[in-house]
Amino acid sequence: MADIRALQDQIIRDFQRLEDPFDQYTYLLALSARLPVMSEERRAALTPVAGCQSHVWLDVRREGELLVFDADSDTMLIRGILCLLQQVLSHQPPAEVAEAELDFPEKSGLLLSLSPDRRKGIGSVIETLRLSARQLGRAP
Repeated sequence: MADIRALQDQIIRDFQRLEDPFDQYTYLLALSARLPVMSEERRAALTPVAGCQSHVWLDVRREGELLVFDADSDTMLIRGILCLLQQVLSHQPPAEVAEAELDFPEKSGLLLSLSPDRRKGIGSVIETLRLSARQLGRAP
């Protein structure tokens, strides 16, 4: 398992190689296709993340000593960003997720093309994941 910093650095390098914003957008859309779509029943059992312009569903749980989560959105671009967050944070110790300095969205240039509402929504997703990690870190 790679650590959170190394995973973020790889994403930053990947986006730096894609200098054209259109190429970055295309890459995010390709990533969104990797994220499995949640069933309507599963979505209905989850509370959408508050503060997001799009609907975002997170299913965060603990498997052994690690935080694991599934994510979905009704927006392809956000699904791509959720896929990146999943790559970085899923299968990591909850304490590390709770304390991680997530700077890849900014350092990769990912946030530059997003509206202020979308940037706020990504921040809400990250905070929800951190809060879930803190809660799971306290679980026996």
